[in-house]
Amino acid sequence: MSWKGISYAPYFAGWFLTWPIVGYMGAQGFTGLVVFLALPVLFFVRPKSVPAYAIAFLALLGWIVAVSFWSPGGKPLLEGSFGAGTFTMDKVGARVGLTALACMAMLLAVRHLREESVPRSTAMVRAIGLFQGGVVIVTALLMQPIIEMIISTGQSDHSSMTQNLLRNANSFLLLLPLLLAWLWRAKGRGWAGLVLAASFAAFVLTGTQTAMFGTGFMLAAMALVYAMPRNGFRALFGGLAAYVLLAPAVLAWGLAQLRMLGVPLPGSFMSRSYSWELVGQKISEKPLFGHGLEAAHTWTDTYGDHPEWLAEMVATNGLDRHWEQAWEAYKIIPTHPHNMALQIWAETGLVGAGLVALALVLFGWRLRPPGEWSPISRYGAAGLAGAVLAIFSFAYSMWNEAFWASVAVAAAVVLLQARQDGEA
Repeated sequence: MSWKGISYAPYFAGWFLTWPIVGYMGAQGFTGLVVFLALPVLFFVRPKSVPAYAIAFLALLGWIVAVSFWSPGGKPLLEGSFGAGTFTMDKVGARVGLTALACMAMLLAVRHLREESVPRSTAMVRAIGLFQGGVVIVTALLMQPIIEMIISTGQSDHSSMTQNLLRNANSFLLLLPLLLAWLWRAKGRGWAGLVLAASFAAFVLTGTQTAMFGTGFMLAAMALVYAMPRNGFRALFGGLAAYVLLAPAVLAWGLAQLRMLGVPLPGSFMSRSYSWELVGQKISEKPLFGHGLEAAHTWTDTYGDHPEWLAEMVATNGLDRHWEQAWEAYKIIPTHPHNMALQIWAETGLVGAGLVALALVLFGWRLRPPGEWSPISRYGAAGLAGAVLAIFSFAYSMWNEAFWASVAVAAAVVLLQARQDGEA
């Protein structure tokens, strides 16, 4: 696939050079990256049909845009002026929708690659991924000196820099499945095991719990498609769809029941059990259409507003009066639920959750059986789904378009490998 002698594969690989830079600087630039990758798509490919999962996905985007208009914290579509340098497009539905369309265009272009430049572009992309992995490991070993050095320049504060390093680890996690699959196949299981162990150690040293969980989810998803070479992708994406639909029952109600039964939970899950239970209560108030995009920003309940939860937390953790007063003023839902499935339910209702589940099921049924993929792209695709599940469950807001742009670019990397192998 080329246009006037120019092919898309090296264009993609060239822009992918910015991936480690964007990841290290906090990952917000992934939106811009996917826009640049999408700009020339119409010169390279003309879609002849639209698959069913894409129709369901477009319907979801339409619903997201519609919901943004009745969101409690809704903003105008366009604000400010070019002359004053204050022009913004801050309506979340529009941002997410336009980013999603750019992601679809980019994936469409990679999906139709058939030229000789693919192997060189794929090798370049893998090298960039391994370079970013090395950076993650180095920064994990030298985290405090690096943070102090950057803070001394006045370019960032400690909290922001720490968050940037955590986000960089999460962005590397998205590339790790394909890199491991390639290393296992091309260099041997020893190299794959070494990179896996070093990456996990880096996640532990940086305190990136999401990436730690993601490593486990990644390996579990890979094991699933290994055990089910015929229906592995259907089971994987069908399971993800069921997770989205059942999230209020499993996370909001189920985790609260475990807590009340006295089942010991890790500290982070203890606080999230209260947060997710409160989200469940919000879902029950508007179960069909939801409260609107980013409604969680307007929920200001503190533990002081729920004295029974505060008393339970004090008793469980043996907190003194100082810590009790601190928790009394602490918001139960800090900015967003830190679980995208619950956020979908709370802010877009059953309609939004149903459309997400439908798109996942149709996508899983559209994919060819894992056994018909090459080992590298098969395990790369499955592992990426597992890694995304961890971030989906524990980290960012559902409407963080930069995160979804990074997922789309990582998926394009898997597709690039698949095109090299003559499949997908």
